[in-house]
Amino acid sequence: MLKQLQDFLHKEIPLTKDMNLELLNFDGLSLKAKAPLEENINDKGSVFGGSSSALMIIVAWSLIKLNCQEADIQADIVIHKNETIWQKALYGDLFISASFQNNHDFKKIKVLIDSKRHMRMTCLIELMDTEANIYSTMTAKYVIIPKTNKA
Repeated sequence: MLKQLQDFLHKEIPLTKDMNLELLNFDGLSLKAKAPLEENINDKGSVFGGSSSALMIIVAWSLIKLNCQEADIQADIVIHKNETIWQKALYGDLFISASFQNNHDFKKIKVLIDSKRHMRMTCLIELMDTEANIYSTMTAKYVIIPKTNKA
C-alpha cells in the first residue's frame, strides 16, 4: 500500500519524485517518511523551508489518503490551511511524522462522505533529524470532499 501511494505521488505530483520522498511506515494513526538533504537543500546548506513545508503537507495528506483507501472512501482530500513553526535549521536528511490531532473513525467518515457531506480534520506534523530531534512543526487542516462527476 505504501509503495503504491509513493508511486502515485511520484507520478501525479512530480515534485515528490524530485524531492526523493520515501514513505516509510504507516500504522493507521501516523505516517513516517523521509527525504534526503541533497534534493531539498538551500543556499545555506540546510533544508529549504519550501521543501520541508511541501513535504510536511504531502505526508499528512498521504496519512489521510491511506486511511481513506483502507475504509474504501472515494473522496478528494485538500489542504485548507496550515501553520508552520521552524525552530532551527536542519543540516541533514529530513524525517517527517504526521499524525491526527484527534482520533477518527473512518467507517463513520465513509458514511458521511457517501451521504455527500464533507469532513474536516487536523494533522500534526513534525520535521526531525535521524535522532528524532524536532526542527519544525506544522498544524494542517484538511477537508475530505465527496468525489463529483466531472463533466
